[in-house]
Amino acid sequence: MASMKEGVKEIIEADDAAWDAVANAQAEAARIKAEAQRQAEEIAASQEARLAEAIAGEVQTVLIEAQSKAQHARSDADHYLDRLRTRKEEVHNDLVDKLLRMVTGQ
Repeated sequence: MASMKEGVKEIIEADDAAWDAVANAQAEAARIKAEAQRQAEEIAASQEARLAEAIAGEVQTVLIEAQSKAQHARSDADHYLDRLRTRKEEVHNDLVDKLLRMVTGQ
């Protein structure tokens, strides 16, 4: 009987130890999972920051290029308007000269 009590006691102790081991393993798994989640979020945030930097650089390059093209287009438009004004003055002066000749008979 004492031997049986000893056997039951050993089984209970082994069961308690197993439950403790399971609880410890669950706690360790939760800790590992939390650490992995933290690292994943840290990596994601770092990658997002790097992506934002890369995008900002590309956007800046595109904006500079667009601004340069816009300035070039504006310069071309200004030259075109200057030529139109010059041509308008020439035509106007020619017409005035022709009208004066017609009026004066020269």
